[in-house]
Amino acid sequence: MKQKIKRIFLLALSLIFGYFGIGIILNSYVFPEKKPDLSNYFQTGDKFYSKAEGFDQHILWQKDGWVRLSLVIDPKGLGPPEHIHTNLDETFTVKEGVFSILVNGEKKVLHKGESITVKSGTRHRPFNETDSPVISESTEDERSIPVEFAYHLSQLYPFADSLGENPSSFALILQLSVYGNEMDAYLADGGPIAVQKAMRFLLAPTARLLGYKSYYEEFRIKHQR
Repeated sequence: MKQKIKRIFLLALSLIFGYFGIGIILNSYVFPEKKPDLSNYFQTGDKFYSKAEGFDQHILWQKDGWVRLSLVIDPKGLGPPEHIHTNLDETFTVKEGVFSILVNGEKKVLHKGESITVKSGTRHRPFNETDSPVISESTEDERSIPVEFAYHLSQLYPFADSLGENPSSFALILQLSVYGNEMDAYLADGGPIAVQKAMRFLLAPTARLLGYKSYYEEFRIKHQR
């Protein structure tokens, strides 16, 4: 009886490892997803909006693989969940309104002309507690975020909003897995970042099989001219 259980266990384990192994090879090397050319993807005036977060991102420029953004936070905008960037220092400079941000669990409030830089590896969540919009904008000589990250945000925002007021967390996890580690944002309360990265890598083939992709034509940036 014990030998039979052992054989079943080893067979199940082999099937699981085989599925992930073959899936990773097919997803990464045999049928890699085609993505838009990002070298000149954004144009000045492009914007993308998250109803759930109350974030309206405006492109000021793209160059050398980076984009400069102006962020408008809706009145009472909740912002994203607390998250961590592993390779990105993020600077917020308040242009209008009263800007609130949690940094390692401590709330900080900034007014017009004030700025804060959140170093990589720091948990944070920007939001708006007031009844007026808040505008945060990097200075002219500052890079905001990598173009790959901005591109995935421009797709993730409308995808998440399309799921309704109570989006499935599993659907969002599958979508993030397709983006991989180019989407350098990890849930602060989502477990060790190394585990989150591994989960994205392992789930990507399953997400692709279920129809998830990194580019949705209906969510393409509409260039403002």
